[in-house]
Amino acid sequence: MADEQLEPSSIDDIPEVRVARRSKLSAVWMIPLIAAVIGGWLAYTTISEMGPTITITFNEGGGLEAGKTKIKYKSVEVGIVETVEISEDLSQVVVTATMGKSTEPHLTTDTRFWVVRPQVGFSGISGLETLVSGAYIDADPRPGQPTRAFMGLDSPPGVTAFEAGRQYRLRAERLGSCYPGAPVFLRGIEVGRILGHELAADHHSVLIDIFVKEPHHSLVQDTSRFWQKTGIQVSVGAEGIDVKMESFTSLLAGGIEFDTPIMAGGIGKPSQPDTVFELFDSFSSIGEAKYVRKVPYLLHFDGSVRGLKVGAPVELKGIKVGTVTDIAVKFDPTTVNFEVPVAIEVQPDRILTSEVQEAVDQLNAAEPYSVGRMLVEEHGLRAQLQTGSLLTGQLFVDLDFHPDLPRKPLLMTGKYPEIPTVPSTLDEFRRTATSILEELRRLPLDKIAHELLETLEGTKRLTNSPDLLQAVQTLNATLKDVRKLAYDVNHTVESVATSTEKTLSAARAAFEVVDPHSPTAVNLTQTLEELAAAARSIRVLADYLEQHPESLVHGKKE
Repeated sequence: MADEQLEPSSIDDIPEVRVARRSKLSAVWMIPLIAAVIGGWLAYTTISEMGPTITITFNEGGGLEAGKTKIKYKSVEVGIVETVEISEDLSQVVVTATMGKSTEPHLTTDTRFWVVRPQVGFSGISGLETLVSGAYIDADPRPGQPTRAFMGLDSPPGVTAFEAGRQYRLRAERLGSCYPGAPVFLRGIEVGRILGHELAADHHSVLIDIFVKEPHHSLVQDTSRFWQKTGIQVSVGAEGIDVKMESFTSLLAGGIEFDTPIMAGGIGKPSQPDTVFELFDSFSSIGEAKYVRKVPYLLHFDGSVRGLKVGAPVELKGIKVGTVTDIAVKFDPTTVNFEVPVAIEVQPDRILTSEVQEAVDQLNAAEPYSVGRMLVEEHGLRAQLQTGSLLTGQLFVDLDFHPDLPRKPLLMTGKYPEIPTVPSTLDEFRRTATSILEELRRLPLDKIAHELLETLEGTKRLTNSPDLLQAVQTLNATLKDVRKLAYDVNHTVESVATSTEKTLSAARAAFEVVDPHSPTAVNLTQTLEELAAAARSIRVLADYLEQHPESLVHGKKE
């Protein structure tokens, strides 16, 4: 009803709606667009600055934590561990780490990683900072082909990439005190360290790798000599006990020492890296190595060789000319006797000059061992065991000439020529003592002891006899009587002497009155002289009896 009431003129008055497209974007859409650009830029910047992701495989992962353990180089952080996982075969630990952008050119096949923990070794104490900050992974970048997978080291490498110096290799019969980290000395100064060791391919020697720092590596030349160094060396031999003390560092860590003798041509060129040198057990053994020529001989001893050891010296006139190489025992069924064969090596270069050695070689070339045969058969060369030290009881072989002994040939029955031997001084003493004991054993000791016992019993009866006691008492009384008699004689002689003196005085007075030339005066003079002599004799007799009253009974002694 309402529509019907509308008039046509009102419809025409309604405005017409027009639809038009906007030609410009709204300013509202600029905000998300700008946010997207900024986010993209930030993402690009983050991704472009992010370093590579690497994996490091370790045999064990003690101290490694995801998101905490850092990777450092020269104590500067260059990466961080993202994950720590076990390998599929459960044998290793796989570490995923994110490295810094600057490390990308240095991640090569020769780059090495290892975990730093507190460690006490021959080179000192390291990694103490990890007690507070925890373990971290250290890196040693080296040039090579790029890679992102690495095998971690179980221990720190001996030499880092930027440590100047050279590595060498030593060959020794045994390892001794040459452990990784032990120092290398030059005239007592530490100039390097031992890197590691391994068993040689022949299984009879040990190969030891060492590192000598710059500039000391230039002193290692082809003529250099290396020997093991210990803090204290104690050797017991035929020469006695030899004790040598080194520095406190070598006492704890041992190590190796070397020197380079100056040759006639001056200082030589440095050795190339990885040159192999011989490592001697001690400095004294270096001198032994120059005696290459060795002539073997065999000795046979019947007596005991207790105190003789392999390596004991062989001396000639007190000079070492060789060593003992082997000692054995041999049973001879024909004689039912045990013999001790001793093998020795004589080093002729110790006692012969080059000219003499050439002459000896010519003689031996014509007939082997001709010089040794001449010394044994014509000059009486013999071998004898001697005591080198009374303190240790060590023995050595002494070669000397005994021209007074019966001649013996140089035996060639075995592999080596045999030099005749003579019993040692100790063996001769034992044989002499044994013969003396045998002579004493033959004596009738029971009969001698019985007769001696009877003699002692007779002496005892005589000593305790009443007759002997009475004789002693009688002798004592006799001595008292003799002493009294001597006293009486002494007084009598004194009175006689006094009277004689008075008589002489009176005669002298009368003589002075009488004519001295008259017969009476002459006779009187002679009488007075005789009286004076008699008085002197009486005085001498009195003095003697006073000192020896027993002479009245026994007479005067000679």
